Amino acid sequence: MASLISPVKEDYARAIFVLQEKNGIVTPSELTQYLHLSKNTVSQMLYKMSSEGLVEFKKYGRSIGLSKKGLALAKRLTFKHRLIEKFLVDVLKRKPEEVHGEANLLEHAFSQESIESMEKILGRPSLDPHGKPIVV
Repeated sequence: MASLISPVKEDYARAIFVLQEKNGIVTPSELTQYLHLSKNTVSQMLYKMSSEGLVEFKKYGRSIGLSKKGLALAKRLTFKHRLIEKFLVDVLKRKPEEVHGEANLLEHAFSQESIESMEKILGRPSLDPHGKPIVV
């Protein structure tokens, strides 16, 4: 079944997840820097995502958290992203430092069936090319 959540919202959820992995707590300014977007743009999207139950964020809050629904989305997208990076490096022989941007695009395009096939072809790997766990 196709996702009803836009790729932009998926990107925000994954960005929050990645920053939480790295820093523990995510602030709006960190998210703004990570996404290379304006504070206003990020704030508007956070309000939308909050109203949809994807993030926990208050108007003057100093931190952003993923809801249970948002965390599930971020983990699913992170799995796809890291698996695609692994595929690009191991099968297509791309350099690890070159695959992040392409994986960002492809993670929204591949069907679940294609992701499962990719995982099988790769032998269900545990780490991406950067040493991060694929299954989070």
